[in-house]
Amino acid sequence: MFLFLALLDSPEEQEKFTEVYEHYRHFMWYVANQKLQDAHLAEDAVQEAFLALTRHLDQVEEVHSPRTKKFLATIVRSKAADILRKRKPEEELGEYPSADKGQGDILEQYLTKENYNHLVSCILELEDSYRVVFEYKYMYQMGDAQIGDLLGISAGNVNVRYYRARKKLQKMIQKEVGRFE
Repeated sequence: MFLFLALLDSPEEQEKFTEVYEHYRHFMWYVANQKLQDAHLAEDAVQEAFLALTRHLDQVEEVHSPRTKKFLATIVRSKAADILRKRKPEEELGEYPSADKGQGDILEQYLTKENYNHLVSCILELEDSYRVVFEYKYMYQMGDAQIGDLLGISAGNVNVRYYRARKKLQKMIQKEVGRFE
């Protein structure tokens, strides 16, 4: 933990980090171990998550809040997924158009309707690499560069994952909407 504290500038940040560390380290290990099924790899994921947290401690407003708990769970899941990915390399991702285009698509329409719970269940069905990017963008209003920094990928790769996540969600929603027409 002392290494992490050395990375922080102010005593207030160090105090906040210490409180987060003490309060959530076991929870984060549990989350990582569920995904990795290996205690040592789970420890690695937690350490990587805490390292990322030193760069994004400003995202934690209140230490003992559900939002902070979800934020930390998202980070540690992402780091666990990175560890799994490194063990089984994936193909390089290509360039895709910006996800901000196409404002009139079905996902945008669905977001404005009373279908929040169904949308959340669809998001939870996404692969982790897509779901995490979606959560960071919508729940924490983070930009591509910030998300990329947290996940250890480029901002362009974040955009690719976001684009793919939106396309998968659109297909899921179209399939659901088609059932009721």
